[in-house]
Amino acid sequence: MRFLPFVLLAASFCLAAKTVKANDIIKKLEKGESVEIADAVIEGVLDFSKVGKSSHVSTAMLEARVRGNIFFHKCVFKDAVLAQKNNARTRFDGNLIFLESEFQKEVNFSDAAIFGTVNFGKSVFKENADFNVMSIWSKNTYFSEVTANKKFSLEGSSLYGNLSIMSSKFLGKFSLQEVFIQGDLQSSVANFDGTTDFAMLRTGSRAIFRYAKFKYKPDFAASKFAEAPEMLEGD
Repeated sequence: MRFLPFVLLAASFCLAAKTVKANDIIKKLEKGESVEIADAVIEGVLDFSKVGKSSHVSTAMLEARVRGNIFFHKCVFKDAVLAQKNNARTRFDGNLIFLESEFQKEVNFSDAAIFGTVNFGKSVFKENADFNVMSIWSKNTYFSEVTANKKFSLEGSSLYGNLSIMSSKFLGKFSLQEVFIQGDLQSSVANFDGTTDFAMLRTGSRAIFRYAKFKYKPDFAASKFAEAPEMLEGD
């Protein structure tokens, strides 16, 4: 019976939340406008690589361009959220914010270029979350207090600022393989319940693992840190 209030709360949210079609979001972004949505259920695949008329960046790759800021708060995404599909990727000129949101299907921002703040704080990823080979020009990128039920990966990404995964829970495979972080890596109090890959990770400043918990021995093969990683006994 102690779980009943939570169940009722979740049901109440689903009944009260407005529904927004993913295609309507794309249409607004195509006009160069910003998107700000809170307390909504997003239906349909939200594919940012479909915004506007794509341009060739190579003979094999097209790039869509999102000029406005993106802000979601306490939203539920019923279908996949993508910024990369087949031979198309996405450039974001503004902020990319998803706070306290739930992703029920795949999330894939691989190969995206982002020139604003990235913040997925307190969000839940129920399926695979791929942020591979991204380039982020922002002072701070936040995946703080997130819960990832399956694979969570930033393999091969370059972040020209700080990365925070503080107080997050990664239940599946986690990978920062061959990631470059120009500033700090903040991963204090993070829980890693799956295998972890930090091989060839490079940081330009501090790497903080205080009170982080690893179920399996992490792989730091060939990693390079500007300063000795900050660990505590028993982490």
